[in-house]
Amino acid sequence: MEKETPVNILMVDDQPANLLALEAVLESLGQNLVRANSGEEALRQLIQKDFAVILLDVLMPGMNGFETAALIRERDRSRHMPIIFLTAGGKTETEMFQGYAVGAIDYLLKPIRPAILRSKVLVLMDLYRKTEEVGRLNEELHRRTGEFDALNLTFKSEKESRKHLEEKLRLSEEFVKNLKADLEKRALGPAMAAEESRSK
Repeated sequence: MEKETPVNILMVDDQPANLLALEAVLESLGQNLVRANSGEEALRQLIQKDFAVILLDVLMPGMNGFETAALIRERDRSRHMPIIFLTAGGKTETEMFQGYAVGAIDYLLKPIRPAILRSKVLVLMDLYRKTEEVGRLNEELHRRTGEFDALNLTFKSEKESRKHLEEKLRLSEEFVKNLKADLEKRALGPAMAAEESRSK
């Protein structure tokens, strides 16, 4: 069985120890784990790569997780990338609504439970791969449809050419038939005239 190409997972946290903990939980998945120490660095990474999932800390100095997520959603290329917010604080309703408003698909409280994080990331990786495959199949379908359209145009053109040639052939056959009849008339004309004069 062909081994699947690793996907990119973006981990964003201003605390190096938190990034190390995330890496330890996810390294067994065998994917490309990309670290970012701030919202700004996360945005730089998103310019270079596509990600199956973004794990984003809420409380960061400078640009917090909500602001980072809002900017991620502004770009067409990253608009639909799934974001899981990681927070050490309690999940208040206001915070949750704010997170969902900027595109979060889930919240996880720190300290993170490894099995839960891995299972959520696995589901999102699978979804990413399936979406990529659908995209590839759509491109292939588009390419093949283009080829079919080109063949169809060629066929129509050849069909028109064939009709044109058949019409030319019919006209030629008609011309030959008329010419033959005319020649026969001319050849028989003097013989018939001689026959008529003999009978008189």
